[in-house]
Amino acid sequence: MTRNGFVDRVLERVLIADGAMGTLLHERGVPWDSSFEDLNRTAPEMVLRVHEDYVGVGCELIETNTFQANRISLARRSLEEHVAEINQAGVRLARQAAGADVLVAGAIGPLPRASTEGVLSPDDIAAVYREQAALLADSGVDLLILETFIDLDMLLAATSAARKVCDLPIISEMAFAELGGSGIEEAIRALLALEVHGADVVGGNCGSGPSGLLPYIRRMAETSEVPLSAIPNASYPQYVDGRYLFLSTPEYLAERAEEIVRAGANVIGGCCGTTPEHLKLIVERLKGHRPAKRVLKPRPSPPVQLYERIEKRPPSFLDDIGKRTLILVELDPPKGMDYAGVLDGARALKIAGVDAITSAENSLATIRMSSFVMGHLIQREVGLPAIVHCACRDRNLIGQQSELMGAAALGINCVLALTGDPASMANIGASSVYDTNSIGLIKLIARLNRGENMAGASIQRPTTFVIGCALDPGGAKLDGQLKRLERKIEAGAQFVMTQPLYDPDRIREMYERTARYGVPVFVGIMPLVSRRNAEFLHNEVPGIRIPEAVLERMRSAPPERAKEEGIAIAAELIETALEAGAPGIYLIPPFSRYEPALKLVPLIKQWDRTRRAAQARR
Repeated sequence: MTRNGFVDRVLERVLIADGAMGTLLHERGVPWDSSFEDLNRTAPEMVLRVHEDYVGVGCELIETNTFQANRISLARRSLEEHVAEINQAGVRLARQAAGADVLVAGAIGPLPRASTEGVLSPDDIAAVYREQAALLADSGVDLLILETFIDLDMLLAATSAARKVCDLPIISEMAFAELGGSGIEEAIRALLALEVHGADVVGGNCGSGPSGLLPYIRRMAETSEVPLSAIPNASYPQYVDGRYLFLSTPEYLAERAEEIVRAGANVIGGCCGTTPEHLKLIVERLKGHRPAKRVLKPRPSPPVQLYERIEKRPPSFLDDIGKRTLILVELDPPKGMDYAGVLDGARALKIAGVDAITSAENSLATIRMSSFVMGHLIQREVGLPAIVHCACRDRNLIGQQSELMGAAALGINCVLALTGDPASMANIGASSVYDTNSIGLIKLIARLNRGENMAGASIQRPTTFVIGCALDPGGAKLDGQLKRLERKIEAGAQFVMTQPLYDPDRIREMYERTARYGVPVFVGIMPLVSRRNAEFLHNEVPGIRIPEAVLERMRSAPPERAKEEGIAIAAELIETALEAGAPGIYLIPPFSRYEPALKLVPLIKQWDRTRRAAQARR
């Protein structure tokens, strides 16, 4: 079917899609932790029967059983070598059940944010989507349906990638969880913009049930003539006797489906918890119906008044940019419950004159006390501002938002947003979450600062976070890292902290090339303590490269003078950074021992005084 032909079809008559695949397979004996997609290979008769059941009750469109049949998701089950076979079999089974009169949509879902090899780059994401879309298109689907996305950027990437490999109709859908706040308008604008990138129909699926989806469909229908799809869950899932159930009746869903069609949906179907019984009643109510006539209404103006209501941001260390060279020092939380030593170090550093303490969150996937709690203790007991590192690895989006709001309530107002080292580095059986990456986390924090959560619901009072981001400038070339830094700044990052650098030339290049961004960049300086320490960092720690000249200095230093040599090297790097225009220095004492930082702080302050005196004489 051509794109224009499909659009004409759904504008003329409501198209009724099928219901859930996983719900039926589970009811028929497949465990939830199985790969439903691999059943296309291993139990094709089960998949075929589900398709036939939906066709039998009158559904006009069925989806292939390929929702997670992308290379990254399959790799988590060691099935990546079967990606072509699983997708091709999925199309074959759906086509067999569909016959000549029912459309077959190739189903594509969101990717995990990280593969077994690490966090996915935008190029990786695009390549994975191109592969699956091409497999489905070449196998004979009538259209593609991209569904259950919670990340607008990923849905955009998937839509654009699919459009590049085929000219089939594309339905692009988001999963909405909650309503409220100005976020609904942002989500709608972004969804409708997908038409420009190749989507022929946009809409929502999954989420909280038909009542949660209805307002989005209604608002989109008031905003645009773009055809809309609505594939809601049967209801909220409820946990009963060890399993999740959807307890709404088929009659209820059919009533709500009719209401959604009256609101403007051109395509209607069912997602999680729906069965042929649900779809049978929807078919009886809606088959052959014409879509509702659109009555466009003006969009409300952006809520600029929200910014006028935000309380004045509390003072932060950034307020002193340009007044003096700022000094940030990292003190990691303890690996156990004894945090007294961290507070002692913070007190000593405060007396020395540092501006803020940074608190890392389980760096290198090592288990430590909460960075948020440690930051709160530092602020309360010592009186120094804390920059709390927040990683995507350890919490899903629900937990992340809860943690950040709790931190705001405790007075934490400076956060460094990080993707986080994979949990597999620790080799203790923990798993990484990665519902988003550092860019998505920055966007989330920026939304909290606007007074709304990720779903657009009001949080009653905006947070006042100062948002930091990381830069890893130690690789062969800076280009890729700087492109990613631009995206972080666009998302809302207000300052930058780098991985430890040991190359003077790279420090100069970094400051020369980041000057145009207009945000302060704090270079990371970690004093070396021994030859073994230097070689370990160079060879085993991601993101750290040490020039051969520096390695040779540490190799040549007598063991009893190695720490002094490390301090001397750090001092030279600091001087290079200050001459290159660094607004401040980010000291990272090795092994969380604050004593090396105490040796470098007076040097930084002396250089700062000398430099400012020279500027005053000019």
